Amino acid sequence: MQASLLNKIIFFAIFLLAFCQSAYSQIDRKQIKMADSLFQANRLLEAEKIYRLNLPNALAESENIKLKLAFISKAKNDWLSELYFLSSIHARQNSLAIAKRLEEIGVKRNLTGYEVTLIDQIEWIYFALFPYVTGILLALGLYGVLILLLKFRRRRRLRKIQIMYLMAYFLLILLFANFPGFLRYGIITSEKAYLREFASAAAPVKQILQKGNRINYWNTKDVWVTCLQDGQIGYIKVNDYSPID
Repeated sequence: MQASLLNKIIFFAIFLLAFCQSAYSQIDRKQIKMADSLFQANRLLEAEKIYRLNLPNALAESENIKLKLAFISKAKNDWLSELYFLSSIHARQNSLAIAKRLEEIGVKRNLTGYEVTLIDQIEWIYFALFPYVTGILLALGLYGVLILLLKFRRRRRLRKIQIMYLMAYFLLILLFANFPGFLRYGIITSEKAYLREFASAAAPVKQILQKGNRINYWNTKDVWVTCLQDGQIGYIKVNDYSPID
């Protein structure tokens, strides 16, 4: 009796959670649709408020929303916000058009970190060939797994080195699939940021980075973040930049 009642309560709780989540998603879609209508009607400031409000939760449409927010920022002459939204898309899906626009803004504002480099060209090839290369690599890996399974069924001895090679191969595929995630970008948001030799306010200054410059960063400790700028590794304060996600 108690078990039956408990099951009903659990079922009702799951149903209610699913219903609320569905309703919440529908509300989000309605708001985004409203923002799209405002955007098309050139009521950009009203559309911007709704887009910004829904951006953290609208994961499936985040790229489309960021593109529109970048357009609105350009119309407002808010070049820093335009850089941020375009860089956010660029970090996940590098494309020639966005890279060129970022470079154009960088040249106009005399900023560094937006030049089209060899890494950008590698990323263009990576994104263009990603589905095909990943498919081929996975097929080869599964073929290796099948061979080992056949050996196991026939009770043939499996060497540890073979299993280790196969595991290393799948690890390489995982690294390949997450390659863009290793390139973490940030934008300087302070009027001036001091790139120092080590994590201390008393450390010598290597460079003075101006507002809008883009950096590569990879480690944060206390109030300092390790970053790469123009081939130089240094440290800036966490409050001086905004990470691009």
